[in-house]
Amino acid sequence: MNHDLKSLEARVARLSVMIFDIDGTLTDGRIFWVPGSGWTQMYSVRDGMGIKRLQEAGLEVAAISGGDSLSAQMRMQSLGIKHVHFGSQDKVAHFERLLTLLNVSAENCGYMGDEVVDLPLLKAVGFSAAPPEAPDEVRAQVHYVAQKAAGFGAAREVCEFILRHRR
Repeated sequence: MNHDLKSLEARVARLSVMIFDIDGTLTDGRIFWVPGSGWTQMYSVRDGMGIKRLQEAGLEVAAISGGDSLSAQMRMQSLGIKHVHFGSQDKVAHFERLLTLLNVSAENCGYMGDEVVDLPLLKAVGFSAAPPEAPDEVRAQVHYVAQKAAGFGAAREVCEFILRHRR
């Protein structure tokens, strides 16, 4: 999608909730086996600071992930993200439950995801974003494609874009 700044500003101005996928969005998509601990990922403290800044600005931050790992659970907890769903095979269903729980409409929500399984949710929200490593078909459908890599500042870039262009 090709969107001018004015239309993007209108979209982010309506946001009250920002939702993130985890694997490939808040991480670079790699997983590591740690003997005695299991699978783990690496997270950027800069992405975490972007999320904290969204929260401080009054936005509710949530996560819907197809994966599930102790490291992801602990990271979401450390960021104070209350609304998290792991192991989701149907992200839209979890999104619809979140809409009801938070009493918001889809146009008041944003979502950042990186894979074809995220497309239905990326199309359902008022503002959508993806990291640059996302497949072409995902990047073609979102409102904003980050320049920074997933797990290396892409989420922070999206958070800063939202904060900078909200009125």
